[in-house]
Amino acid sequence: MEIISSETKEIFLDKVKDFKFDYEKIVKRKKLRQEFTENFSKEKLQNLKPEGYFPGMGKKKDCMGYELEYATRELGSISGGSIIKYGRKDQFSEIKKLINELLDFDDNISSFYKDDGELTPSIKKVIEQSKKIKGLAGGRMVISKLLSIYYPETFIQTFSDQDQFLRKIMSNYTVEYRGMELYLRNNYLLLQIKKELFSDPTFVEYVENEGSLNNDFFYNFLYYCFPKDSTTSKIPEAEEESIEKNWEVFEDYYQKIIHKNFKKLFPSLRYADDDMQIEKSGKYDTGEIGEMDFLCLDNNNNYIVIELKKKGTDKTVGQICRYMGWVLENLAEDNQKVLGLIVLEDKDVKLEYALKVVPNIKLKEIEINLKIKDY
Repeated sequence: MEIISSETKEIFLDKVKDFKFDYEKIVKRKKLRQEFTENFSKEKLQNLKPEGYFPGMGKKKDCMGYELEYATRELGSISGGSIIKYGRKDQFSEIKKLINELLDFDDNISSFYKDDGELTPSIKKVIEQSKKIKGLAGGRMVISKLLSIYYPETFIQTFSDQDQFLRKIMSNYTVEYRGMELYLRNNYLLLQIKKELFSDPTFVEYVENEGSLNNDFFYNFLYYCFPKDSTTSKIPEAEEESIEKNWEVFEDYYQKIIHKNFKKLFPSLRYADDDMQIEKSGKYDTGEIGEMDFLCLDNNNNYIVIELKKKGTDKTVGQICRYMGWVLENLAEDNQKVLGLIVLEDKDVKLEYALKVVPNIKLKEIEINLKIKDY
């Protein structure tokens, strides 16, 4: 049974004609993986300390988080986003145990997958452990990159871009899982797609070096066929220009004004992550579901998600609920509430009706007064 849709197969067969792969990358990536796995071997990780795992604790050399984010960017980027993607510092013992158990597998498909593609009991056990760790439960960055480094024959370094590719390649792709389990199941689909594509004689005919038809080659070919920034706007030019003038300028302008006057405007709130948010004018990058305009903590230590809008609609409620759900899953403790605050210039009746059944989201109107006076 073929997985690749007929339309995508045509794209693959057309693109491969002009695809020039730098085969030296395979050698370079192999060296990077070898250096990383030697530096963070099973034996060394038994004695892993927080400063040897979490970036930003003053240690760069021999810090796993720093190496994953910066030194090994050639092996797939996980830069950007909240530091929570590494898990919480108060759960380091569970994180350390999880990482060590990840290294108990062999680099072959049968270690992780059964013949029918179902996950093996051993990896299911590790998945269940990951679900108990804030930050790692919903993300597909740190764990997935570790898997792709330690097991390069089994895992493809696409990370959170898996969905982008699978939606384009398969006609019936659906998302039913999340976090580590989603990465693993998506990885199996991509392996099957690779197998189908590499067994097509028409495709192989155009490949310069058939002996290098591996995960590295497939990874680069996917991004060649479907670049991340290749988005086609369906908005008419006049409407798009209007949106830019009325929304993007508004958002950037008010974001900076509120950031500069945050303590005055919200005296009972503080940023959830000063280091990240001060640098980004208050924005909080989840690294997974987009940037929140502001993420704060109140005097009761509850999380407050603030969303800026020129005109709020019922779609705004869906957006802020998405952010609030992410905070609840990845940041909030059992005794912490997650509340929402929509700050806007104008609203419609759809928004008012939507908020009637979402009592933990409040509205505030924004108004800027400009004055010119004598010194």
